[in-house]
Amino acid sequence: MTTVHYGVVLRTRAATWAYVAALAVAEAVVWSLSPEHKARVVGWVSTNVANLSHHPVGSLAASALVPDSYPVVWVGLAVVAVLPVNALLGNRRTVLLFVLLHLLGTLVSEGVVAWRLAHAALPEAARHQLDTGPSFVLVPGLVLVVLFGTWWWRPIAAVGMWGLWPYLFVGLGRLEVAAVGHVTVMVLAVPLFLLLRRGHVPATGRPVPEGVVPEGAVPEGVVPADASATEPLTP
Repeated sequence: MTTVHYGVVLRTRAATWAYVAALAVAEAVVWSLSPEHKARVVGWVSTNVANLSHHPVGSLAASALVPDSYPVVWVGLAVVAVLPVNALLGNRRTVLLFVLLHLLGTLVSEGVVAWRLAHAALPEAARHQLDTGPSFVLVPGLVLVVLFGTWWWRPIAAVGMWGLWPYLFVGLGRLEVAAVGHVTVMVLAVPLFLLLRRGHVPATGRPVPEGVVPEGAVPEGVVPADASATEPLTP
């Protein structure tokens, strides 16, 4: 692989590398804290009803970077779940897709909690329950890779889903936050992906061989047939 190829891959998959790096750094920082400080950080970033009322932007952004367990595993899953989707959608659409999924998964699951609190169906402590981690990003990403990824990514994503599956829907019958959110993002992942993919041409990440003219390009020194005769040529 040439240096040019590495540069193209880094640029066209920048959304993945940025998220994976941010996730790794955030996890390293949080897990290096003392139990007391870690509890404070997790309590602040949790996207519960109380935090969404006081600092919604901060908690929504940070909660996708701070898992409550198995930090190294989540970094590995992030590569598998985001990188193939990034290759299919490009950077901007990938960021938009996963921001929407994380936002909608959180709003639906915590909206259920808020509704139940308003109707006295939950104790007041539910307003401050912990809800943090990247699963609302990575679970739908794994689903998309299994369905639309290339042949070498699909089995890896399937193994990741197999490992997470026993934990994804625990408490769904009781409308627990994580389970409701996982169902939400998994249902929305495919239609949002297909909508964003319309009209997008994936970047291959491969350099054009020397001497080969890309399709639609005009070779240097050749004047297009439809160019105006009076138009001056650029030296």
